[in-house]
Amino acid sequence: MKNIFTYAFLFLSLWTYPSFARDTGSSGNPVTSRNIDPQKTYWGDIDQFIDRQSQAALDVVRELLKKYPPSMNEPLERQAAMVLLDTVLHDEKAPHREPVQEFFHTRMNIVIKELETTPVNSGAVIWKLYDHGFIVRTPSATLLFDFTRAYSARDDKFAIPDKLAARIIEQCDILFITHRHGDHADLWVAETFLSQKKSVIAPVSIWPESKIHQQITHLERTPHKKHPLRLSEEVSIGVTVFPGHQGEELENNVYLVTTPEGLTFCHTGDQSNDEDFSWIDGIGGNHQVDVLFPNCWTPDITRVVRGITPQLVITGHENELGHTIDHREPNWLTYDRLQGTARPGILMTWGEKFHYHPGNK
Repeated sequence: MKNIFTYAFLFLSLWTYPSFARDTGSSGNPVTSRNIDPQKTYWGDIDQFIDRQSQAALDVVRELLKKYPPSMNEPLERQAAMVLLDTVLHDEKAPHREPVQEFFHTRMNIVIKELETTPVNSGAVIWKLYDHGFIVRTPSATLLFDFTRAYSARDDKFAIPDKLAARIIEQCDILFITHRHGDHADLWVAETFLSQKKSVIAPVSIWPESKIHQQITHLERTPHKKHPLRLSEEVSIGVTVFPGHQGEELENNVYLVTTPEGLTFCHTGDQSNDEDFSWIDGIGGNHQVDVLFPNCWTPDITRVVRGITPQLVITGHENELGHTIDHREPNWLTYDRLQGTARPGILMTWGEKFHYHPGNK
């Protein structure tokens, strides 16, 4: 891990050198094309200094992520980009900084454009959204988990506009919500989904006072029942809802979704109750799980992965900007946590995609 930090800060320090010392892209130009005054100082203006530093770091992150997309075997350059991103996002003012807002919006625009132009002929294409939000697209279905506009970051300028969120919703067939917290559940998103005559699956404890409560599908939470859900006249999926919890009492649905292709995806939401290992420990023995999307901070992630035994682990919940710094889970900590698991794992950040094929290494 020490080497990853060294590499990350090497990229940032190179950026602060004169232009002749900076890394260049394939065009031979510096990593950023922004007009920078080489004589400028930021003495007495700490906020502007941190803004510019954030921009410099995010420019490097952007180029590295483009060059080194998610893969089973990450090169050190990609890990450096992920750790460098942590250093920007662990500024308490990160969601209020324009460079961070621009970075997030750009990443979500990438998702939208790819969704609108990416057919899937085999396997599944997986996009990571904000926090624990994921899209899974197979040849027959597009599943959406815990999608929000990111108002949980507590800055309206950071959240994506409704028009952009609506374009994501338009591309998806069904919405799964694990629990009622604002970084996982967005009432506007659910209302928009239902207005398009598409299903929203959620615990009964979500928005009981809302007029849409009766329109939401509340499936029985039991480990041994697969609910058939029809997405269209031609397409049906199977859904098992495990009776999960965040802490001792908060209902947190853990979803196991099987598509017509026989691919199975498990999203845990904020599962964090040790008593639930009574059924978590047996999931892998009763189900073939292709991809697991656990919350990266779940207690004993090694046991969770061992119990579910997925073909691939893709974590979520890193860098929720509405959380305090100590619970704004960084990528570097997820790297540490995954060391003890015996299954392949991939870290993704906002707007990235990965094409999963059963058995790919």
